[in-house]
Amino acid sequence: MALIRRGTCPFQTKVENAVAAGAIGVVIMNEGTDRRTDAFSGTLRQPAAIPVVGISYEHGHSLDIAGRTDGATVRLAVDAVTEKRRSRNVLADTPAGSDGSLIVVGAHLDSVLEGPGINDNGSGAAAVLEAALRLVREPTRARGRVRFAFWGAEEQGLVGSRQHVDSLSEDDRRHIVLYINLDMVSSPNFVRFVQGSAATDHAPVAIARRELVADFRQHSLTVEERAGGRYGSDDISFSEKGIPTVGLYTGASGLKSESQAGVFGGVAGRPYDPCYHRACDTIDNVNREVLKQNTRALLRALDALVSEIP
Repeated sequence: MALIRRGTCPFQTKVENAVAAGAIGVVIMNEGTDRRTDAFSGTLRQPAAIPVVGISYEHGHSLDIAGRTDGATVRLAVDAVTEKRRSRNVLADTPAGSDGSLIVVGAHLDSVLEGPGINDNGSGAAAVLEAALRLVREPTRARGRVRFAFWGAEEQGLVGSRQHVDSLSEDDRRHIVLYINLDMVSSPNFVRFVQGSAATDHAPVAIARRELVADFRQHSLTVEERAGGRYGSDDISFSEKGIPTVGLYTGASGLKSESQAGVFGGVAGRPYDPCYHRACDTIDNVNREVLKQNTRALLRALDALVSEIP
């Protein structure tokens, strides 16, 4: 039986390595840091040939100690259902610049079973929809084309966005110069994050980051920039294919630091979203003002991108 700690590489990779090493079952313990202490569930891109479960850090730590000292006998029983369900992406393209560069703006539509998902991710979907409606009402001197995407089954392993990107030809993917992701943009104990690719020599990335940050600062709003890495949402589907990404985000289960509370307000030591993946993620869990701020910044960035990118 393989006992593995959560973090760093994807669950799929952990399980495949365990199977290759001869494991008959996999127990993944939580990390024990940044509120990642409880039992949890995860997603595998492909079905596993052996049972896989997630347990709390405390439980995993006790198994680890027992295994290193007197040895531990583990009995693992899994009662699960495997089934196929239908999911859909909703896509809409602007007509301008159909033969030129393509900018994709996306947010996932689904939520987890535990909650209605109004912040995660009704907020991101609302911002993308509002941006699409504004561009229709206020035509610009657009040169580039924009695809507005509403992804299905993100919570089940980025299924919708991966299916879309994988279905594109190499030529179609080359036309996508930037993907902008909005996932949780109205967290109640928020931080305004601008995150994604750090390649400032890539014009669309540079323009998007410049305009997003400029809009916040123009309105005397603090913003925290994060560069590099992949952030666990539909941006991964694009970055895996070499497509640069930028995203707006206000935080999930991570704890707000003292320094962040000092500049953004809110409560240090508390989650950015205390209702993340919980039943209380209702309309009352939305910070409407920060949602408005993120939507306004997105619109400014899109206006600059479609005007400057051929």
